[in-house]
Amino acid sequence: MLDQLLKLADGPLQEMLSGMNQDQPNQSVASLKDSIFSSIQTQISSGNLDAVKEMFSGSETSPNAPVIQNLQGGVADDLMGKLGISKEQAMSIAAAALPMIMNFFNNRVNNAPQDNGDIMSSIVDSLQGKSGKINTGDLMGSLLGGGKNGGMDLGGLMNMGKGLFN
Repeated sequence: MLDQLLKLADGPLQEMLSGMNQDQPNQSVASLKDSIFSSIQTQISSGNLDAVKEMFSGSETSPNAPVIQNLQGGVADDLMGKLGISKEQAMSIAAAALPMIMNFFNNRVNNAPQDNGDIMSSIVDSLQGKSGKINTGDLMGSLLGGGKNGGMDLGGLMNMGKGLFN
């Protein structure tokens, strides 16, 4: 489910990476999404659900938030290996992308018709193999664009990402 949701951010991530002088933004986006997914999965498998809870909390995630700091090193290390870039470049990409992704999903949660707490607990339950308060199909539909405002606000995501570079 998380990998499907990360696909929503392809275009904005590609534009962000193009602005960071990445030679192959398409390959970089795929690697970045895979690195983020892998880092979150690693934390989930160790019992740490903080990243998932933050991602779907509906609250603004600061670039300095502990959850960002916890994920940044793993994402950067993975990017260095996949893209053959320096540690500084990888850390810069991770530092820009992680809060952007977190806030993208927080925005989606806020625009969904379900209660934020129900969404977060249902996603956590789903990742743990349990059934949550909300049907997974209904949840995915509302997060993928069936919410109050309909459609996906890629412009809003890009504005969040651009704000990181000011």
